[in-house]
Amino acid sequence: METIIFDEYWELFAPNPEFANRRSATQRLWDQCPTDRQRAIIDWLKAGKSKCTRNPYFFIQDFRAPKQQTLSFNDYYARYGTTEEKDGWKMVNPTGNKVMYVKQG
Repeated sequence: METIIFDEYWELFAPNPEFANRRSATQRLWDQCPTDRQRAIIDWLKAGKSKCTRNPYFFIQDFRAPKQQTLSFNDYYARYGTTEEKDGWKMVNPTGNKVMYVKQG
């Protein structure tokens, strides 16, 4: 199981100095989050989706991971006329038998 260190969240979030006194409480909340939720938050912050000016504690509490969209190989080809990855779509083969395309958000 992957461990996501709280310091990575705190550094990426880069909270305003006024929230420095919330670090301990925020870390306790972070440590209670499932790893997949932590990963979604880190990925979202790394993608530069937001310059966070709000309370880092409430950000974790309120965070909603973007939905993952999927298309079958045939549907993707029908839409784009190619198998090249476009518009944020990534080719995956989770079962080893069936290619599909996924996109976050």
